[in-house]
Amino acid sequence: MSELVNKIKSWFLALPDMQKGYVLLILILLIGIIIRWNYIIDNIIKGFSYFSK
Repeated sequence: MSELVNKIKSWFLALPDMQKGYVLLILILLIGIIIRWNYIIDNIIKGFSYFSK
């Protein structure tokens, strides 16, 4: 397990600064989507039911 973590760490540290920012931003966005998943799905369902009236 620690070998995998070391590989990911060395890969991340070898990235240019701009790509490091992109990777961090994508991770933050994914965590936000996962945390708010029920709210997002409920609003999508409400949006589709609005058009089915």
